[in-house]
Amino acid sequence: MIKGVIFDVDGTLFDSMGAWHDSGYNVLKSIGIDADKGIGDIFFSMTMDEVIDYMQEKFPVNKSREFLRKGIHDQVEYAYRNEIELKPGVMQILDWIRDQKIPATIATSTDRFLIEIGLERLGIEKYFDGIYTATEVGKSKNHPDIFQLAMDKMGTKPGETWLFEDGLYSMITAKAYGMPVVGVYDKVSHDDQEAIKQVADIYLEDLRDLDFEDFLRR
Repeated sequence: MIKGVIFDVDGTLFDSMGAWHDSGYNVLKSIGIDADKGIGDIFFSMTMDEVIDYMQEKFPVNKSREFLRKGIHDQVEYAYRNEIELKPGVMQILDWIRDQKIPATIATSTDRFLIEIGLERLGIEKYFDGIYTATEVGKSKNHPDIFQLAMDKMGTKPGETWLFEDGLYSMITAKAYGMPVVGVYDKVSHDDQEAIKQVADIYLEDLRDLDFEDFLRR
């Protein structure tokens, strides 16, 4: 029985992964470093601090951590304030979960202030009982700590708490922790889709395809 739901944000609720994917590359380019544009694939599973660590270790970066962080945040913040939209089907799912009186929380690798900007602008902050970020937890979603904190807030256990997620690495963590997973397609993680289909309990190319009656029986 479903007693709680945890949502990823970027690539799951928000159609925002494109903004994140190229931000690190753009910052490196702005300071004269010619990185492969595919570096966004490497940054996909990292926290902001891990991205900056990688930049400083792998490239001749002569800028401070604060400069790099601000450069990435400025690009993404503009998108969150002005451009990013909900993925199709998000509102139907959130309304259904609220109608069923199932608690919902957020577990994200994105910093809190950006998530709050996006949630408020798109008018969906009221649907969530809590926001948990990898930066605040101090570990990426390669570790289950962030999910456990969200479950502590909802008073639920892994086997009865579903994760909606587009990132394969996070799904693997959740499944190993005993959580069922709804795998959500996002174009940035297109190459992982076959693996995601194997990991996820439910796979959705489109959030509008969720069968609510079947979901409730799980």
